Amino acid sequence: MSTAAADEPADKTPSPEVSERIEDVVVSDSSITFELTDGRSVSVPLSWSWRLEGATEEERQNFQISPSGHSVRWPDVDEDLSARGALRGTPLPRPSTAPPAETPSEWTPGRIQKLRNQLGMSQAAFAERMGVRQATISDWETGKQEPSPMARRLLDRIASAADDNTVSS
Repeated sequence: MSTAAADEPADKTPSPEVSERIEDVVVSDSSITFELTDGRSVSVPLSWSWRLEGATEEERQNFQISPSGHSVRWPDVDEDLSARGALRGTPLPRPSTAPPAETPSEWTPGRIQKLRNQLGMSQAAFAERMGVRQATISDWETGKQEPSPMARRLLDRIASAADDNTVSS
């Protein structure tokens, strides 16, 4: 999780102005545009958020404006951006020490259900472990929805741990 507005210590950062509230967000292939409640539009290059730059179109469009209107969250890619960061022109730094993430495996509806059954978990318990709603697990298992790349990576880790436990048992 990151915010482009958290560069200064909290005790030195003044509260966001009322005019810095976000009313809508438009994410294109090249920019992120915040539509503010005072009528202004603030755009920044998409490359300022490396997480969104690497996200799918569906992940980019799945965002939630905070109740205060001061920030936006993209849960599928664990990204948070603020109007203040955009107004100040603060790009999000790309981590230099993190190794590149491996490409997640493909997860079919049957494979997801097989893993859940192998773990002896209900959809509700598996959803809690994955950090999603039970309906999401149901949608994955019926093919109504596909797991995001982040969810597929977590499924990979859970499956690997389950395989390790099976081998050592």
